[in-house]
Amino acid sequence: MQKLLEERQGDRGDFLPNFSIWLRDHVILASLVILICSVAPRLFLTVTADPQNLLRSDSYTYLTPALNLLEHGAFLNRHKEPEIDRTPGYPVFLMAIMSLVGKEVDGQDLQKILITQTLFLSWSVVIVYWLARRILPPVMAFTGSLLAAFSPWGAVWAGLCLTEGLYIFVLAAIFLLMKLVEETSQVSRAILGIAVVGLLTGAAVLVRPLWPLVLLVAGALVMQYGPRRKGVWILLTVMMITATVPLILWKTRNVQEAHFHGLSNNGGKTTWRYLAARVTGQIEGRDQEIISAEHVREESEWRLSTQEADNERWRRAIGIFREYPVLTAYSFARSVVEHILHPMPYGITTPAKLYLSGDYWVLAPLWVGYFLLWGGYLSLACFGLWHASDGKGDNGTIDRGWLVTLLGISLLLTLASGVSYGGGSRMRISLELIIPLLAGVGLIRLLRSVPGLRVSS
Repeated sequence: MQKLLEERQGDRGDFLPNFSIWLRDHVILASLVILICSVAPRLFLTVTADPQNLLRSDSYTYLTPALNLLEHGAFLNRHKEPEIDRTPGYPVFLMAIMSLVGKEVDGQDLQKILITQTLFLSWSVVIVYWLARRILPPVMAFTGSLLAAFSPWGAVWAGLCLTEGLYIFVLAAIFLLMKLVEETSQVSRAILGIAVVGLLTGAAVLVRPLWPLVLLVAGALVMQYGPRRKGVWILLTVMMITATVPLILWKTRNVQEAHFHGLSNNGGKTTWRYLAARVTGQIEGRDQEIISAEHVREESEWRLSTQEADNERWRRAIGIFREYPVLTAYSFARSVVEHILHPMPYGITTPAKLYLSGDYWVLAPLWVGYFLLWGGYLSLACFGLWHASDGKGDNGTIDRGWLVTLLGISLLLTLASGVSYGGGSRMRISLELIIPLLAGVGLIRLLRSVPGLRVSS
C-alpha cells in the first residue's frame, strides 16, 4: 500500500498524471482502446475499396484452393490437380470465413470475406499489446502498440487477400504464449502452453513455408525460458514435436498426392525466377524482369514431373550462384535492403482510392511522405533499442532480452526475402512485430529528454 502511494505521489508532476498506473490497473479498457485504434484504419481501407482492388496476382492461388476445400474437400488448384505451390494455412483460414459469410468471390461475398478477415486480423495489434505489457513499462507498451495500430503497412495487409496479415497474427500469438510459458511456475501449464506454441509455429510455416522458423522459435524458447531452468528440455521436445508433426503430415500428403518431396515448390520457383534472374541480369547487363520472364517460358517447355522440375530449378540456380558467389551475395543483400527500406505500404494507393492515373505530382509526394514516415519509425526504433540497455522505467522494467529476441527473429525472417525482389514492403512483414514497439520506447525516451517535460514510462 505504501509503495502504491509513493508511486502515485511520484507521478503527480508528470505529463498525463497517473497514466502509467491507470494503464496498469485497466487492462481491458486499454486493450479496447488499442482494438478500436487498430480496427478503424484497417476497416476504413477495406470498406472504402472496390473488393477487386484488394486482390493481387497471387490472391486467386489462395482463393481457388479454399473454394475447392469447401466444395470438394480437397486441396486442389484451378486445374483440379493437387495444389503444391501454396501451403494450406491461409486457404484454410479463407475457407473458414467463406463457410460463414459466403463463397462467391466474384460477387458481393468477396467484400464480406475481406471485411471479416480485417476484423479478425485487427486483433493482432491487441496481441502485440498484451505481449508488450509484459516486456515494457505501461506507457511505452501502450505507445508502441498505438504506433502498430496506426501503421499504414499493417493496416493495408489486414485487408488484402494475401498471407501477410494472418502471418503477423500467428507470429504475435506465438511470442505472447512463449512469454506466458516463461512466466508460469506450473509444469503442466507450461507443457500445455508450449504445445500450443508448437502447433502455432507449424501453422505459421503452413501460412508462409519458411521451415527455419521452427528452429528460431526453439532457440528463442531456450534463451528466454533459461537453458538451466528445470523442465526446459522437456518443453523444447514438446514444442519441436507439435511444430513438426503438421509439417510432416503436409509433406506426406504432397508425396502421396503429387509425388513431391517438400512443403511447397514455391521456394525453388522464387529462387530461380528472381534471385537467379537478378544475378544473370547483372552478368549480362540486361533487365532482370526480362530474364525472369524468359525463365518462366523455359519452364513451360519442360516435360518434367513436378519433382523433376523443382530439382532442375535448384540445379540451374545453384550452378549460377556457385559460379558467381560475390555477385549472388550482392544481389541477395540488395534485395533485402530494398525490401526493408521500401516506403510504400503494399498496394496502399489502390485500396484507399488514392491512385490518380499514376500522376507523378500526386504519387511522388506520397512516396516521399511514406519514406519519411517509415524513416521516422526506423529512427525511433534504433533510438529505443539503444536506450533500452539500462532496462529501467518509471513504473516497470524494459526486458531488453525479449526485445532483442523479437528483433533478431524478425530480421532473420526478413532476410529470407533476399531470394526475391520487387516485393516492396510486403516482404518485411515480420518487422511489424517489433519496429513499432521499439519506436514506442524511443519516442518516450525522446520526450523524457526534453527539458521541462515530464513523461511517465
